[in-house]
Amino acid sequence: ISVSEMNRIISEVESVLSGSEFHDEDEGADVNYLQRIYYECLRIYGHNSCMTIRAGVNLAKALLDETRTIEAEKLLSKLVDISLSTHGHEHRSTKEAMSVLTSARECKVVVRLDDVSGWFQALRYENEGEDCVVQGPIADPRNVDEEEQYSFESTRIIPFPGTPVVCHGLQKAAHLNGKIGDVRGLDVKEKEDGNKYFDVDVDRCVVHFEDKSLAPVKVKATNLRVVFDLPNPNADDP
Repeated sequence: ISVSEMNRIISEVESVLSGSEFHDEDEGADVNYLQRIYYECLRIYGHNSCMTIRAGVNLAKALLDETRTIEAEKLLSKLVDISLSTHGHEHRSTKEAMSVLTSARECKVVVRLDDVSGWFQALRYENEGEDCVVQGPIADPRNVDEEEQYSFESTRIIPFPGTPVVCHGLQKAAHLNGKIGDVRGLDVKEKEDGNKYFDVDVDRCVVHFEDKSLAPVKVKATNLRVVFDLPNPNADDP
């Protein structure tokens, strides 16, 4: 690479990291652009650089905006580990990466019952997965101090787009059982009363799998379980 090309790349990287970020109306344009910036930072500055870590965090935020939580969380986990070992717990890069990672791990679900409904954060499963403990309802802006914990039947839980899930109990597509993916959308049909709301017995969640060889599918919420702990990212990945 020539000196002039290197200077151009560095100038572009610094412009993005200073806040003058690229935006495009095309879906995925920000992710593609920020991914290129991240890889350029890796090549020029190395894994441990604050510039690279910040570029990775920017990429992770864009992935989260597209409900690609699994990719974002794996990237952020690596960035946190690198920043902790290189810069320490109190460094700005570490704090920023940890903050975004914490937010990414907040598994959001929807509950629609007669006595309570709204957005909740799923916390864990109990009774061998029969019940799901959640916290909420989540207000905007969120006030954790005003939220309460509830336990609902797992079959009443609707994973919100961006929530990592695993398929289970599928019969016609049994090969997908145990496969992990992100909920990217909700396929909601108009009901007889003219309204559109998610019915766990009728409607579907659109799941994009971590395994890219698998095509996206529409799955009933009752055949999905929230994934609270993703497998550790491959250390060989950038």
